[in-house]
Amino acid sequence: MKAPASTSRPSLGSLLLKKQRRPFLGIDKQRAIRLFFASNSSVAIIVLVLIMLFLLREGMDFLPTYRHELETYRRAGLEFCDIINRPLAEHQALCSKLRRAASASLNTLTHTARTRRDAAYELMREVEEETRLQRAILSDALAQIPAASPEKLTRLRQEMRAATTMAAARLQTPAALTPEEGRRLQRELTLLNPEVPELPPLLAALSADYIRVDREAHATFKPLVDAVEAFEAAPDALHTLLDAMKKHARETKAGVTELHGSGKEPSHSKPVDFDLSIVPLTSGITELTAKVEEYTLLAQKTADTMPAAAGTPQAVVLLAEMRARLPDHLAAMRQAAASLPAWSHSKPVSYLEVVIAFFLGDAWITNSSWQDFFGFVPLLTGSVLIALIAVLIATPFSVIAAIYTNQFASEREQEFIKPVIEFIQAIPSVVLGFIGISLLGDAIKGVSEWGWLQWIPSFPIQERLNMFNAACLLALMAVPTMYSLAEDALNNVPRSYLDASDALGATKLQTVFRVIVPAAKSGIAAAVLLGMGRVIGETMVVLLVAGNRIAIPDFSAGPGVVFQPAHTLTGIIAQELGEVSRGSAHWQALFMVGIVLFLISLLVNWCARAFVRRFELAKS
Repeated sequence: MKAPASTSRPSLGSLLLKKQRRPFLGIDKQRAIRLFFASNSSVAIIVLVLIMLFLLREGMDFLPTYRHELETYRRAGLEFCDIINRPLAEHQALCSKLRRAASASLNTLTHTARTRRDAAYELMREVEEETRLQRAILSDALAQIPAASPEKLTRLRQEMRAATTMAAARLQTPAALTPEEGRRLQRELTLLNPEVPELPPLLAALSADYIRVDREAHATFKPLVDAVEAFEAAPDALHTLLDAMKKHARETKAGVTELHGSGKEPSHSKPVDFDLSIVPLTSGITELTAKVEEYTLLAQKTADTMPAAAGTPQAVVLLAEMRARLPDHLAAMRQAAASLPAWSHSKPVSYLEVVIAFFLGDAWITNSSWQDFFGFVPLLTGSVLIALIAVLIATPFSVIAAIYTNQFASEREQEFIKPVIEFIQAIPSVVLGFIGISLLGDAIKGVSEWGWLQWIPSFPIQERLNMFNAACLLALMAVPTMYSLAEDALNNVPRSYLDASDALGATKLQTVFRVIVPAAKSGIAAAVLLGMGRVIGETMVVLLVAGNRIAIPDFSAGPGVVFQPAHTLTGIIAQELGEVSRGSAHWQALFMVGIVLFLISLLVNWCARAFVRRFELAKS
């Protein structure tokens, strides 16, 4: 017998879904929700395009503007002068090596006397600092018109004597002075008085002893000192002629700037005749070439007569470096002089030359009375070096921490480690910059002065604000990003990999380092790349701590190059953008730097995404 057909009632879910399918203002609600979320997801793309368009709008005129400036630089004759001036700048670097060699040699004989004199001066400075109030009051009373009463002067002298006696009693005798000398100096410093301009007798004797020893040291190393002085004076005649030519070229350029600086040609100004203004320069090529040859002969003669021996091994190394670099310098000077006749002020500047001058230029010089140059290489080199050092420091810490937290730590340890590491992101970058200036920089410089570390290149370091200091702080900032992403990559390893490893009898360490980490290597690499992107885009830390020296680092220093100051792409924008005129070549150059920085960040993130896609494919 057939059961009667039961009338089925629709479920509550179907009724709700049916209700949701009712159109609202002619639009299906489900489609409206999809459109809402799709439009929100496209905001990032729209913002990205708008940023790129803004950068292009501000920077697109840089190449024509810079081309016009380089044409003026050539036609006014500044480029002609720089043909000799650029290689001649190497002379200053060679002189610096010679002066350092001479100073190191003289220091072997004068160090003790200078240390004793400086130690005594430091004690006197401490007493004067502690008694500056009583000294100022007594000085004012002595200079008072009409003169202060004798009773008042007597009282002030007594107060001054009491203050100096108390300050001198607190002094600690430095190691450079004997205990007897320390006690004698204390007695003499109690007599310090603005009415007595002479130095304390012991301090005067120490100063005289240093002068005598210094004179003897100069006599001992006279050949080296004379060679340094002769080498420094070698280009004097060349500088005199070149300065006259540079003055003429600068006046020509000033006339062009006055004529076109406002963008409108003045009605009563005559156009600059470049063909006529360049004659005083080109007519002096023969004399300039003769002066270059005279300089090269004098420099070579000085180097030949320079003594090979010196007072310290450091001085011997500096002299050897100077002799090694001198032939290339003199050859560059002769080659520059030989290229002068072929130079032409009327040769047009191509856009290819402008692009090369920007992207391959080794000088970023602004607000110059001579010529502004916008060379990209020093800034890019500083950014890349600092980023690489930071990533090398941060990667081991972040990856090892992620492996430990994910695979070995207990739940209580995870609850402590993860928040602490992620809290680092909350520290303002300007606070980290203060730490780098006041704490980390001094600590690194102090460590570099330890005697048993002097085998490290560039130790002791000269600058406490340098690339290594900035990289250490940036590494700290990159650790949370790299740690979180690396741990996510480890979490994404399929459970089946672990089960298979356990089934084969692998230990925990074998499973982690032979199964889990290799399986997550693409995700870990993506974490490292995103950490690098975080580092490259940082501004405040590098602006405060990196040293801000716009120059290509001296890679001849080997690993010690990391302790040199540098500037970065982000730092130069933050430092100079607020000080330039809107629409100027300098303004446009900074936006060109911003465009390149934007493209670098996109490239780094694209590479990271490529690694992530590779990881996802491997997982599937």
